[in-house]
Amino acid sequence: MYFDKAAKHTDIKPEVLELIKTCDTVLRVTLPLKLDDGSIKYYKAYRAQHSHHRLPCKGGTRYALDVDLNEVEALSFLMTLKCACVNLPFGGGKGGITVDPKTLSLGERERLTRRYALELSKKGFLSPAADVPGPDLGTGELEMAWMMDTYKSLNPTNLNAVACTTGKPLEMGGIPGRAESTGLGLYYALREFLRDKKYTDKVELPTGINGKKVIVQGFGNVGYWACHFLQKDGAKVLGVIEPSGSVFNENGIDVDDLKAFMIQHKTLKGYPKAELVENGQEVFTRKTDIIIPAAVERSVHGGNAPNFQCKILAEGANGPTTPLGEEALEKKGVLVLPDLLMNAGGVTVSFFEYVKNLGHIKPGLLTKRWQGKRNRSIIEAIATLKGISQVELEAKSADWKKLAEGASELDLVYSGLEQIMSEAVQETKETSERLGVNLRIAAYVNSLQRIDDATLKGTIGL
Repeated sequence: MYFDKAAKHTDIKPEVLELIKTCDTVLRVTLPLKLDDGSIKYYKAYRAQHSHHRLPCKGGTRYALDVDLNEVEALSFLMTLKCACVNLPFGGGKGGITVDPKTLSLGERERLTRRYALELSKKGFLSPAADVPGPDLGTGELEMAWMMDTYKSLNPTNLNAVACTTGKPLEMGGIPGRAESTGLGLYYALREFLRDKKYTDKVELPTGINGKKVIVQGFGNVGYWACHFLQKDGAKVLGVIEPSGSVFNENGIDVDDLKAFMIQHKTLKGYPKAELVENGQEVFTRKTDIIIPAAVERSVHGGNAPNFQCKILAEGANGPTTPLGEEALEKKGVLVLPDLLMNAGGVTVSFFEYVKNLGHIKPGLLTKRWQGKRNRSIIEAIATLKGISQVELEAKSADWKKLAEGASELDLVYSGLEQIMSEAVQETKETSERLGVNLRIAAYVNSLQRIDDATLKGTIGL
């Protein structure tokens, strides 16, 4: 639906649009798993490579009971568009196994993951050059490390084998900042919109994040980290919605304290510093400035959106808003910030990890010391001109030592993510204003145009 609307605002040929829409390659396999009790069970597994216009294909690996071929094809299409939206050199991919990972022991999970990686590798669906999976629902660092190790064992002479997955542990080629990347990317993008008076005036809010009231659905990596950085910048988190119970406090919630409670108790129920709300949908309808749906698809729909009392909806999950939900929000004057742009932080930092693995060197390693010495020389020169001694300078400036050390790997990851998200926001705003369309359609237009340009109008790569 959004694809077709966006296509009308481009000059891309119909046959090329049809090709862009079509999933290029899919794999469906049955994986045998010997369980700890000696019995054997079989699991359906999938991987879709939506587009080869840029390589490798990039996308997560899900372990969930609702994983099927249609889902991985659809999500791989979304990954193609998302990567193009923020100008990353990837085609879209997605994969998964139809399994509840909570039912498996650690050993069973490893054996299933390694068998999956074996099948992907044999059939050209796992390699640094062709298809690079990352973590997703039900998977994490361990699964990515097992998949990478399996690929390495099958390709012992491939110098770049470690780059066949992203989201790995730091000790195995991962990169700092990956855990918080999607939430941080959402924060950077939201901050850019809130700095623009043209957009804040539309929703009758003052510019800036400071003082903004936030409600978030989902308190995993995306929801928690988005709230963490928003709170750090002066926002007030009023409510958190989780399946196990939701909490609300009109005076604000300390999200770090709430996260510590949730990790310890595995639920939000019993949190003493906020009101427990059994029905999470009720929290959605309370008055706030910003709602961040960061949990599941189709959580904002025609049934609940008319009751929202927010000014901005910033999508942290994939496809959290249905067309009817978006229509209801726009009628109320709510600014909808689309998932295609807002949750691209995860794949962006995966790109940084991929480049780090191919380069076989940590970002900034060669320049860190030189940069620190240069910064120190500049600061000392200014201090001398001002008549400030080094002792006084160190006492007055808490950032003195950090500046003198140069940028860390994490600093560079944050800086690169901020740059890419800021550029993508600016491009989306410009397209929206030029064509007179909403931000979602503008993001789609930019993605389609970039794919068309990368394939020389559909003549190569697709």
